[in-house]
Amino acid sequence: MFNPHSITGKLGEMGVGTNSIIILLIVAIFKTSFAEEILFRGFIGKGLINSMRFIKGNTLQAIIFGVLHLALFATITLNLSILSIIFISTALIAYVFGYLNEKKANGSIIPSWIAHALANTATYICVGFLM
Repeated sequence: MFNPHSITGKLGEMGVGTNSIIILLIVAIFKTSFAEEILFRGFIGKGLINSMRFIKGNTLQAIIFGVLHLALFATITLNLSILSIIFISTALIAYVFGYLNEKKANGSIIPSWIAHALANTATYICVGFLM
């Protein structure tokens, strides 16, 4: 996150401005949120839900999503308390996103994509410009 070669590191170097905000929005909305929603709630989630039923399939996609984020953040810190919070929170959010898509949005990933994009945008702003 703070690595000068990461997106948040580069945004921090650029400072707040039109170019950095445009880059932040493109990355937050499309590169991460849209790509992760297609992969996790689109392909993985739907495949697991179809083969295992909703609760087991959605739980497994949420665990996989949490493990991915755990691995990403383990490159930054080995603090088990922080890593536990990251795993639990991202897995819980992934479960809610799967529920939202499958039970409330008739299988569409658009609601979780919007929520994910908002969360990533806020995170990138905080890490890139405020920390």
